[in-house]
Amino acid sequence: MISKRDNALPFLVPAVIFTFLAELVPVVYTTYLGFMEWNIIQPPKWVGLSNYFKVFSTPELLNALKNTAYWIIGTLVFAVGLALIIATLLNRIRLKGIFKAIFFIPSTLSPTVAAVFWRRVLASQQGALVPILSSMGITVEPILTNPQINTFVMIGVWTWQYFGINLILFLVGLETIPQEPIEAAMIDGANNWQVFRYITLPLLQPITLLVVSNAIINSARMFDIPWVMIQGGPGRASETLAVSLYRESFLLFHMGLGSAIAVCISIMTLVVTYRYLLKLGGGISRK
Repeated sequence: MISKRDNALPFLVPAVIFTFLAELVPVVYTTYLGFMEWNIIQPPKWVGLSNYFKVFSTPELLNALKNTAYWIIGTLVFAVGLALIIATLLNRIRLKGIFKAIFFIPSTLSPTVAAVFWRRVLASQQGALVPILSSMGITVEPILTNPQINTFVMIGVWTWQYFGINLILFLVGLETIPQEPIEAAMIDGANNWQVFRYITLPLLQPITLLVVSNAIINSARMFDIPWVMIQGGPGRASETLAVSLYRESFLLFHMGLGSAIAVCISIMTLVVTYRYLLKLGGGISRK
């Protein structure tokens, strides 16, 4: 007699094959290329860990690593932390639906569209911001071409575009929190900060888990905004690791080095996210 479990196995085969071809094969092949020197024209040449040493020794790639760290920190502080604060404040007012719509509108745009929009606003020569400020007698210094500030300006663009969806997720989490513990704490004399710290935040952990993990993954592989706005320039000053991956692989044809960068991005994202998920997930499971 054939059990229901045996009958289900043939239906899993297409999904297993698709996962193997779409996920595992590219990962294995990219990892393999990371140990090679390959310019597409000539056959791959084994170079061992040379490409990985270049990732952490080449000045341009070290700068890209630093910029990627800025993106991750900036996303967690502004797109996540600020969204949590604003969501907590909005949750107490009646007209929060209007603010939800206003903040969520930029999230309906793709990062590419958001980058094109803000590039036209902030461009030094023909940007929309320049004539407005000039008419007010304000001298405008270059923004996107200034390597000292352009990364932080682009992080601001990403915050503007990504902030709304985090805000909505936090508001959904806040609306599902039962009011009884909060009311009991207020009766016992807890102030607003104590209620937020010891009741609201722990009960928001499942939503926080989702938001923070998505923020780390998306910011670690950030490509669209720095590439569309200024192509990682001036020079390579504002490159992220994802932009360096694209430049090394498809513009300079250093496929081995590009593959090594891809592997490093994946490992760093996995390590950071796993440590956070393990810590937060363990806290959830104990409750």
